[in-house]
Amino acid sequence: MKKSTTITANSEIRTTLLVTRVSTPRQAANDEGSLKNQLQRLRSYMEYRNSSSEDWREVKHIELRAISGKDSIRSEEFQPLYEEVRMGRVNTVLCPAMDRVCRSVPDFLAFFEFLNEHGVEFVSLREQFDTTTPQGRFVATILMAIAQMEREITSQRTSEAMSDRAERGLWNGGQLLGYDLDPDRPGYPIPNQVEALLVNLAFDTYLELGSIKETAETLTQRGYRTKSFQSRRGIHRGGNDFGISSMQHVLKNPAYLGKKEIIRSGESGEERRLVDAVWPPIVSEEKFQAVQRLMADNGQTHRSGASSVQHVYSLSGLVYCKRCDGKMDGESATGRLGIKYFYYRCSDRDCRMRVAAREVEEAVVDHLQLLADDPELLERLTTETNRKLRQGRPKLEREKSGLEKDLKEVKAMADKLLSELVSMNQQAGQSFVKDKLNDLAQRQTDLEHGLEKVQQELDNLDLEAVDTELVRGALGQVKELFGVLKPYEQRDLMNLVLHRAEVNEREITLEVYALTEAAPPVVVDAEGDVVRMPPVWLPE
Repeated sequence: MKKSTTITANSEIRTTLLVTRVSTPRQAANDEGSLKNQLQRLRSYMEYRNSSSEDWREVKHIELRAISGKDSIRSEEFQPLYEEVRMGRVNTVLCPAMDRVCRSVPDFLAFFEFLNEHGVEFVSLREQFDTTTPQGRFVATILMAIAQMEREITSQRTSEAMSDRAERGLWNGGQLLGYDLDPDRPGYPIPNQVEALLVNLAFDTYLELGSIKETAETLTQRGYRTKSFQSRRGIHRGGNDFGISSMQHVLKNPAYLGKKEIIRSGESGEERRLVDAVWPPIVSEEKFQAVQRLMADNGQTHRSGASSVQHVYSLSGLVYCKRCDGKMDGESATGRLGIKYFYYRCSDRDCRMRVAAREVEEAVVDHLQLLADDPELLERLTTETNRKLRQGRPKLEREKSGLEKDLKEVKAMADKLLSELVSMNQQAGQSFVKDKLNDLAQRQTDLEHGLEKVQQELDNLDLEAVDTELVRGALGQVKELFGVLKPYEQRDLMNLVLHRAEVNEREITLEVYALTEAAPPVVVDAEGDVVRMPPVWLPE
């Protein structure tokens, strides 16, 4: 039932609810700042009215700390005001200014309706109006529209400033796995060496498994978690198990290349482009692009690159046209009889030469078997392989060190919670601590499991395990092995062995990694016969 809105100046008791608000955590953290000043003004106003033979009494004070004006009325902190009004405990709402209550016209008008339905007067010190009259409502609406416009202008300026910062390659806030935010230089993330190792491990694991889901599960089982940090409000965030979404965000994020993605919306749709960032990369271009290619392949086939597909262009990125030196891309077409054909086509529009994909790939695989008969080349391959094995050990040792550090921190947190549990009397608090201990116990188990795996890899890493006979046997069976490799492994094998393959209708020239100047590189024709010797390419 609607209450009377009649107010008699010298007889009515003004049961008053005070509202104060600040927008940012920094303002809220200042004990002698705006919130205290606002409250002092309101109480001074009440004292002044009481000195004029009126009776103003403070019933409740609602303090909105670090809450935006566009969300204030709908915030959880604002809800007690509605309860006080419904219960009839207050007949006046007092605030320093309208924008301290709200900066949204629709929300404020609905709030007016609510106050009028319950016979509650709204008083603002800055604007000085009475909302119980049509004139007062009109003035309030105009002033609220101005407040909303100011908020939208501020929002627009903020958006433009962030866009300008992005164009300059600066980071616009938010946490990023692999980097720490520099408190002294906002926008300049600093690489976190331990987390950078985790990011690279995620990329390597995906290239090995070919599945985002399996990659996330593998890293979680090894004790790794998403980035853990404390928000500006002091709330702990992150530290969760990796899921498909969080892992996909890591694998697709160009920030790890030292790039900043610019996204703009226009009449033609959304435009995306990359600019050089101010922070250094922590993932190599080669590794990042390999992951993007594999994800693209999986997206097109809707299957993992680790499973068989209709056709995989294992020489993708390696094939060039002997006519015009243009790059050749894998394509397919369906004939009149419904048969699908796969081929490599020259990207040069004036050339457009194409060759059958399977014939080229089979010729290359056949030739790799011939390499098993070259003792000098085999010696070079053995030396290079062992060098890469030695390079792999520091990476595993760094991963082990990072896991040991995390495990030490988890044990320390568990010991601290156990001490608190012993001295805690309240049942609710004990239950909370026990839940946290269970989480830490699972984390400790995962970390120990991860350490076991890394240690096993280190134990199995024999720097002299690869010898000439082993390589000879592997190359001698390359054709058989190639047929059972996973699709992305076939492509990886070609990228490890070949630098370039030049083709036309009659012959293929292969430039092979790790050849000496004296080693005999070979040209193979369409039937697989040696026809001439091409120039030698030496890797850096």
